[in-house]
Amino acid sequence: MNKVTKTFSTKQGVVTLSTPFFTLMHEQQQVEAIYKPNNYNGWGMCKTFNAIEVSNFTQADAELFATTADSKLRLQGYAA
Repeated sequence: MNKVTKTFSTKQGVVTLSTPFFTLMHEQQQVEAIYKPNNYNGWGMCKTFNAIEVSNFTQADAELFATTADSKLRLQGYAA
């Protein structure tokens, strides 16, 4: 598990970024962006980015990531 370095509270939930780490599959360091909704019983999703891509990750970036991730977690027309 990767140590969390940044946490952003958004309208939909919480977005956290891990510390950069190396993998065998990538030449550059990677960072996991993890989204956990406010009311989704512990479910969430994560995406791995090149560390350089998220070096200037801001609150606005977290809001966009949370909105996009939330739309993929929830099926339209179904109650959560």
